[in-house]
Amino acid sequence: MSRPYSGPGFWMAGSWSLIGGIMLFIGFILTGSPILNVLGNAGQLAGEALFLLGIFRFMGRPLPWWIVPLSVSLIVLFNIHYWMFSGNSDFLMGVYSTIAGLLPIQAIWLLLREKSDPATRPARLLVGISLLIYSGVTLVRGVLGYHDWWQGSPYVNPYESFSYLLPYNFAIPALVMGFIGVTLMTMQRILANSQLHAEQARSNAMRFERLLGASTSAVMIVKTGLIQDANKRLEELSGLSRKRLSQQPVLTLFPSQSHELIQDHLSRPQASQLDVDALHASGQHFPAEISIAPLSDESDDLVLEIRDVTHRKALEEQLLLLATQDSLTSALNRRAFNAQAQLELKRADRYKRPLSLAVLDLDHFKRINDEYGHLAGDQALQQFADLCRTLMRQGDIFSRFGGEEFVLLLAETDAAASILLLERLREEFSALVMHQGTESFGLQVSAGVASWRPGDTLDSLFKRADQALYRAKSSGRNRVVLWTEDLHKGTADV
Repeated sequence: MSRPYSGPGFWMAGSWSLIGGIMLFIGFILTGSPILNVLGNAGQLAGEALFLLGIFRFMGRPLPWWIVPLSVSLIVLFNIHYWMFSGNSDFLMGVYSTIAGLLPIQAIWLLLREKSDPATRPARLLVGISLLIYSGVTLVRGVLGYHDWWQGSPYVNPYESFSYLLPYNFAIPALVMGFIGVTLMTMQRILANSQLHAEQARSNAMRFERLLGASTSAVMIVKTGLIQDANKRLEELSGLSRKRLSQQPVLTLFPSQSHELIQDHLSRPQASQLDVDALHASGQHFPAEISIAPLSDESDDLVLEIRDVTHRKALEEQLLLLATQDSLTSALNRRAFNAQAQLELKRADRYKRPLSLAVLDLDHFKRINDEYGHLAGDQALQQFADLCRTLMRQGDIFSRFGGEEFVLLLAETDAAASILLLERLREEFSALVMHQGTESFGLQVSAGVASWRPGDTLDSLFKRADQALYRAKSSGRNRVVLWTEDLHKGTADV
């Protein structure tokens, strides 16, 4: 049957119908039964017609279905007329031969002129020529039958008649060659398609290899946790050759602390992504983005892709710094400070822990800018920020609010401890000597500090610290002032 190709199924059905018709006709010769004669002739023509339909199907052309009922009904009508009205056997033979000889004409034309399927051309020529011989001999037989009928020739036994023996000696062998030819056609198409599929497979493999090679990501095929194949990029990222990577556990490419997470993603039926560190053969880690997806629905193979995102992570960190830090002093900006300070206030409120907030302002900073230039002022701000970070403890939050104003939130720190820290900061900053060209100058800082009270918000705490800073400024500068209830509130600029 040569599945899944179209055509051989018709040839098989035609063969059995033809064989059945011949057997019924032999039965007619032995018994003389008119029914066997009618069925035998109808079966043989039906078999030939089905065989020809298979050629159209094999060539991918529309099927002329009408040839089956037309040919069968014509021979059945003439055959019945012969038996009912004592017709002439030579005329009946002429009708049968005419139908059988005309049936292959369309198929012969299609086989000999088709050019779109060069792989089957030799076998098509064999089938076409065989059917042409069969058609020609059969039509000659029909002409002889009509001639004998017209001349009123006496009846001759089939085995003694030239017109009867002619198709058996020439037409039937030609038809058998046609059957052999369609078998060769099928085999040639199978071989051609196999070669085409093999070429496509090679082409796809080369294309896949080139795609993997062109990818900036490391791509590998993983089965049951083992690396089956990989591209060159994986060699570069891992520091291991593809030969050494083959059949190695994919988890060897990652540090042990990530194994459980990666194994969980490998066992998922759907595609997934995760960010983990990957491992180089040298032992160094690098940030990576991992994509895992099934290779197909029919297999348990996975496609695992590793992208080195070191540059992206560095860029993200840089963007984060730009979004949260002051570019000059590297202190937190106001928005980032507020976000972190709110968390500390909530913690202080929940656990009733001490907390202080200080507002610091460099004294006479405008004069520094005017006398020594803005570059000297920038250096002074940087020196002050560096000193603050040196004296800060883990958990303290330091921010530049703008200009020469800074804010320091001291976690787990009561009023007395905050005063000690700020006094030390003031003294060390006052001892610094700034240099600008051949000139040198010093700086001082004033600070106001307020301690957290139940019910305080960040705004209320900042307001009290700012009032304390105002008192420090108005009292002569270069000092630290703690906010108290009897502190005079003032809003005048200093």
